[in-house]
Amino acid sequence: MATLKQFNYLVKIVDEGSFIAASEKLFIAQSALSRQIKLLEEEIEFELFDRREKRATLTKAGEMFYRKIKNNLQNIDQIIELSKSVAMGNDITIKIAHSSSIVIDQFKISALQKVSEKHNLKFDINTFSSEYQVQAILTGEIDLGLFRLPISQSVEDLNVIRLYQQPLYVAIHKEHYLCKDNTEISIQQLKDEAFVSTPHRARSVLNYLVNNLCLAAGFIPKQAKIQSRKVAQLQLVAAKIGVCIVPEEFKSIVPENVRLLPLKEKGFNSEVVLAWKKDSDQKIEKCAQDLVKGLCGK
Repeated sequence: MATLKQFNYLVKIVDEGSFIAASEKLFIAQSALSRQIKLLEEEIEFELFDRREKRATLTKAGEMFYRKIKNNLQNIDQIIELSKSVAMGNDITIKIAHSSSIVIDQFKISALQKVSEKHNLKFDINTFSSEYQVQAILTGEIDLGLFRLPISQSVEDLNVIRLYQQPLYVAIHKEHYLCKDNTEISIQQLKDEAFVSTPHRARSVLNYLVNNLCLAAGFIPKQAKIQSRKVAQLQLVAAKIGVCIVPEEFKSIVPENVRLLPLKEKGFNSEVVLAWKKDSDQKIEKCAQDLVKGLCGK
């Protein structure tokens, strides 16, 4: 059977221009090198070199074989290096999820990059609801979760570290009459407005919180004809379909024709945490702790 060593010998002979030069670079006898090429030719059942020539001249079949082998040897080298990395425990992927109301902005990306470089690992980022993340962490579907509190599920089996909390803002179209003379808006002023968010706790902790704020102000939020529980809410506001209440970090993704006005009611903040399983392996534990350090203070 043809071997990887024989393929490398072939490439070296062609690249160096002769068997003699290749044998010197490979530190083997010319006779041994010639023997290996002969064995390779017997295995593939055609001649690679025209031996009537003094130089190492390839046959037409040999030229084709050399080009294909050389290209594939480069891929094989990459495969070997990647496999070595896995064998040494260096090719680790940390699966992390965030709720749709948490913006993966440049600050968070930089924190992830620093942790990735420090621990020589990769991050695979997905989007899950806050409630779903708890179960996903416990079942091992994800390693880390970025979500908002409060949630209805028990987190006693998780490490839950507060990263930051932010005030809530009303996202409203710039041409809306409430934008003209107001620098802030009360919940009560939104009584007759259509909300483009979906108040469903099992799907969105933030929207459920907004729903409760409206109820506390004495009204049930009207639902717009088109709704979203993700950052697409802002696009719906930009299309004048309705309003929504979002956390401060949405400022980084707000469309041009949408304004974010703070709520007059103070003390209504949205809290973001990082969570991971209490019995996680050491790599995940260290990664989580460093990520907390990088994200705290935001």
